[in-house]
Amino acid sequence: MEGAVNSPAERLTDDDTQGADQGMSDTEPQMIHLRLESASEMFQLPQADPFSPYFNYLTGLEYCLSLLLSRGSRAPVRLEVSLPAAEAAEGAGGRISGALRRYCEHRIACNDREWRAGRRTGLAALWIGVPVTIAGFCLAFPYVISGVNEHVTSVLDTGGWVLVWIGLWYPLDTLFFGRIQYDRENRALRLLKDASIVVQPREDVTAV
Repeated sequence: MEGAVNSPAERLTDDDTQGADQGMSDTEPQMIHLRLESASEMFQLPQADPFSPYFNYLTGLEYCLSLLLSRGSRAPVRLEVSLPAAEAAEGAGGRISGALRRYCEHRIACNDREWRAGRRTGLAALWIGVPVTIAGFCLAFPYVISGVNEHVTSVLDTGGWVLVWIGLWYPLDTLFFGRIQYDRENRALRLLKDASIVVQPREDVTAV
């Protein structure tokens, strides 16, 4: 039977509360605490019982990224990783740091490619959106349909502005707002890439 240790759920709650209480200034480091059973859990989930109270439902990396995105701070990151003594061999921190740096660089490059693909999609959508918008403007202006009764004019005017909105919404949303999520994630990834990592060995207490 395992001794009294914090479950992953308790660890997540503690880090979330810490970030909210401190206000996360941009000068003092952001502390993130991870309790892992092996260094590989930083990047992949273990094959374990998902019903166990000690099962991590997120990899260490996913948890760090979600925490940094929720805080929104630009302060440097200090990552404290608790590992069993057998896993916390000399150089473990350097291996984790190197793998984390490579992952962040690849993920940032991937996000940049996805944004460029999204921008091309938005530009391509203008080929459909612009004609639809022009058609909507033609219906929206009352002078285009002069001589028609007021009820029909109101219907066509409203329908025209709806077409204008449909024609412009997706392209403009993609071009002007589509990059926001990628920029936020890349900012968190850069903080993780440059994080200082401290590995803390622990002796898990067991009882028969």
